[in-house]
Amino acid sequence: MDNNLTVTKISWVKAAAKVSEIAGKPYSAQYIREVANGYRTNKQLAPILKDLGLTNKGVA
Repeated sequence: MDNNLTVTKISWVKAAAKVSEIAGKPYSAQYIREVANGYRTNKQLAPILKDLGLTNKGVA
């Protein structure tokens, strides 16, 4: 087994709290996850999510 494999699990509740703090408006964890994964768009959240490293490559 390769010991270099790592799994990153994002706490979307914590991510939503941080994004909401930065944006100054409350957002749900589900909404943040959907924007980060490209299922929804939000021009205000996109740069925040990119800065936090929460977007998939080429999304948001």
